[in-house]
Amino acid sequence: MKNRSLYIGIAIVAIALTIGFTAGRLSGDTTSTVPVTQTTQAPQQNPNSEIRSGGYKFINPLLECDNYQSSQLNSITKLSADIQQYISVVQQQQKVSLVSVYFRDLNNGPWLGINENENYSPASLLKVPVMIAVLKKAETEPEVLNKVIVFNGNPDLGVNPNIKDGGGLIKGKSYKVDDLLYRMIAYSDNDAMQLLLDLVSVNMFASVLADLGMDIANKSAADDFISVKDYSSFFRVLYNGTYLNRDMSEKALSILSKSTFTKGLYAGLPQGTLVAHKFGERAYEEQGIRQLHDCGIVYLANSPYLLCVMTRGKDFQELESVVAEISRIVYTDVSAATAQ
Repeated sequence: MKNRSLYIGIAIVAIALTIGFTAGRLSGDTTSTVPVTQTTQAPQQNPNSEIRSGGYKFINPLLECDNYQSSQLNSITKLSADIQQYISVVQQQQKVSLVSVYFRDLNNGPWLGINENENYSPASLLKVPVMIAVLKKAETEPEVLNKVIVFNGNPDLGVNPNIKDGGGLIKGKSYKVDDLLYRMIAYSDNDAMQLLLDLVSVNMFASVLADLGMDIANKSAADDFISVKDYSSFFRVLYNGTYLNRDMSEKALSILSKSTFTKGLYAGLPQGTLVAHKFGERAYEEQGIRQLHDCGIVYLANSPYLLCVMTRGKDFQELESVVAEISRIVYTDVSAATAQ
């Protein structure tokens, strides 16, 4: 097993990849009500942003192209207003101190953001790029998915998650890498994540983050350093099949659709709706602050969309209900617009 200090220092895995991480600092006044504003990054000389993979002499493959400016379509404007109105209510009721939302129509590209540049601790959301790193390795070494790894019982950074989605690994039992991928995502299993990080190497994981535009330099476990808009890029490149090949992108989203967490985005959708998503949670016990996030793709018939919601407050159940209601609002408005 890799040296634990290297593991933390290079890849900042102590950033709450473990979903119950309680140590650390939360910057800002987290007890005050934050005004709800729809924000977009200030337009620059070129309003488009691009992520390119690099690593070649003659080519520089385009992974993703985005526009800084949110859509002004009537349907998007209505959706934004509906979400902001709801957020204002729950903030006044002190159910949540801060909410950030990123929505994108995956067929046509219009998007909206509400507090979309606010930073949070990613927590277990970072298990998605861990999966991407493993599947990237599998593109050139397909046999790696059948590799068997024995779990020796080492604890997952000594932290217990607040939200538990399934049984953990059994000491002394062997697991295929394919099974570990499923457990890491579907059950948000921290031990499975550690075994997979050891498999691909911390450097490869950090490389995946860098490839997709995530700057982890000088970040610590106490930092809030990712926004809903930045994190959404992982799901966009999977949906578009632009970083992993098509088969591996399909596999990744299929695994994400098996998540057993049903109290966030999924709870706001009609029963049986297909959604590929990942949640993350973090607790700061001394400050009494909680963060809960849920991001994914909702496969509404003929109108799939990406929705990422990040929240900060005092009670996980309240935060779960806020995420679920925002999910319901989005599904209702998008369904109505699609039917027109």
